[in-house]
Amino acid sequence: MPNDLILYPDNLQDKHAKVLFKEFKYAWDKCPNTEKVKWCKDSIILFGKVTVRRGKGFFGTAKNIAKAAGKGILNFGEAVQEKRTIDHLSDQKDKLVIGTKRIYKTSTTALKNVIFLLKNNPKEAGPLLFLGVLGFFCGAGFQIGEKAFYDIDGGVPDLDIAVGGIGAHRSPLTHSIISAAIIETMVFSTVRAANIIYKYLPEGHVSFWDNIETFGEWGHAFASGACTGIAYHLLIDGTLDGQGTLKGMPFSMPMEGHNAFFVANAAAEAIDLDKKKQLVKCNSCNTEYKVPSLGTGTKVVVNCKSCSTKFEVELI
Repeated sequence: MPNDLILYPDNLQDKHAKVLFKEFKYAWDKCPNTEKVKWCKDSIILFGKVTVRRGKGFFGTAKNIAKAAGKGILNFGEAVQEKRTIDHLSDQKDKLVIGTKRIYKTSTTALKNVIFLLKNNPKEAGPLLFLGVLGFFCGAGFQIGEKAFYDIDGGVPDLDIAVGGIGAHRSPLTHSIISAAIIETMVFSTVRAANIIYKYLPEGHVSFWDNIETFGEWGHAFASGACTGIAYHLLIDGTLDGQGTLKGMPFSMPMEGHNAFFVANAAAEAIDLDKKKQLVKCNSCNTEYKVPSLGTGTKVVVNCKSCSTKFEVELI
């Protein structure tokens, strides 16, 4: 292919990055139009799928929040009427302490698992941890602690400022599950594109492409981190930094309504974090594995650690 047909983004100064871009461009140009069209259609379908999935979680969360709030008010009213207010508040405090202990225990277990993986398989766990952390800050933002130690500004939700200025800040498009759905679709569609063009790469291509089987896990780590960051950003916007209102809404709401919108979206996104994978079985030994949900029809290769074989599955 003539060199003058290959375009490089100006910000790719690193020689290795330029080579990767050149090889991707070469393979993409060699890829038949039918496969490109199918990739575009599948990406649109994937976006619809992850958005609907989040939508169900959002409405379910909103319903549960309203139900819990109503039940809490009712129980408190009954406690006041029956003159057992102190006992009721004490019971709520005990429930809060128990919940906090559960969160601490879960977090400790997760941290121990991460340390174990880093010690025993650093080559595999290292990139996943790095991409997860990088994804979190891309989602939440890199401006940390400017207003308070817990506050993070920037990231995906605050892209509305870059597009429409400060007057567009807290747009419902970026400050909701929609932004997370876009990120997940972009990441997984990119991984699928890499899988599609792999067979069209030039001979002697960079060995990076031969790690194609790990791209799905890398993408999942980054997407999960980014979506966690978005959920954290929205949670802060709806609670500790809950003085801003949604922009561009066709109706008005009290401040509590705006904050409830952010919190409900944060909760829905947090609930969705474990739904980015689907279960598959080894054809030889029936061992089950969870693989990233890259989209219906995507074929992925899984290394079975139980029987030391590789098997291919088509995702649903």
